[in-house]
Amino acid sequence: MTTMSSGLMGRSRLEVLEGRWRLVLFVVVAGFLLVAPFVLTPFFFVQILIRSLWLGTVAVSLTFLIRYAGMISLAQTGIYGVAAYVTANLSVTRGVEPWTSACAGITVAVVLAVMVGALAARARGVYFLMLTLAVGVFLYYFALQYRPFTFGFSGINGVAVPSLGSIQLSDPRNFYYAALVAAAVCLLGLSAYSRSPLGLALQADRDCPERARALGMEPLVVRVVGFAVAGVVAAIGGVLSVWFNGQVSPGSLDVTRTIDVLVIAVLGGVARLEGAWLGALLLSVLTVYVSDLTDYYTTVIGLVFIGVVLASPNGVPGAAASAISALRRLVPRAPAHGSVPPTQQEKPS
Repeated sequence: MTTMSSGLMGRSRLEVLEGRWRLVLFVVVAGFLLVAPFVLTPFFFVQILIRSLWLGTVAVSLTFLIRYAGMISLAQTGIYGVAAYVTANLSVTRGVEPWTSACAGITVAVVLAVMVGALAARARGVYFLMLTLAVGVFLYYFALQYRPFTFGFSGINGVAVPSLGSIQLSDPRNFYYAALVAAAVCLLGLSAYSRSPLGLALQADRDCPERARALGMEPLVVRVVGFAVAGVVAAIGGVLSVWFNGQVSPGSLDVTRTIDVLVIAVLGGVARLEGAWLGALLLSVLTVYVSDLTDYYTTVIGLVFIGVVLASPNGVPGAAASAISALRRLVPRAPAHGSVPPTQQEKPS
């Protein structure tokens, strides 16, 4: 009885300690993100950190679908590309106000997400993946060939960055904080949705569609709504990308970009939504710095990807958690206060 109570006390203390470490980690990361524009070099701040924010926003839509719906969608790049193209076309060629153009781009992208969801959500597994891949490839060739709207290979350039009252988002620091707020809103929104009745129904459909249907749920509706919610987040990432780059072209939504989003989701791990931004940061760092060392930087990124997948199915955070667990097993744990050492415990008669 004493051994059991001491074990429970040790476990509770460990949980409290882990909770404190998570709080400390959150405070450190949040503090770093707030002061990053003032402590990082302009190159790292603009080309890596800001890029990671909008890339992670696109990738978290895929992470959400994998984590809570069991749907591996390769159409997320196409959805964010549609939002970017509509925003750019209305803003540059038709002179529409940037915020109105962005709202229109998000709306069109979400309508597309509903259509793609209604088409692909009937399928599961590899068939769902292939249907979404077909949609992504179709959107790429549409952007490449329908010149009256997309201007073909050259794309649309000179996209204006809007202002927020007296705050000019064309300034990198202001844009960074706007992208940071957008990423936080997307993260909190997806987390809240996952705990809502529709989010729980989506997870029930992921685990056992037959049981969910027997409980009165309509799996197709649940999956389409979940796909549309992910489409909203991907569209927000598309608007941020076209404002950040100032242009959009067919290369923004080709198969290479689709693979990049998938790699980001895997590197960051699908166990936690915030891992998408960690994966985006890792991919951005590898792309920028490894490309300076060798022309075969894509091969290096591929090897890193394979190593992470083999080492931990939950990405880099999972590998770090496994390493910490291994260290805990190596470090001897002090006995809890009031517990009886094993050598002094009474043997059963």
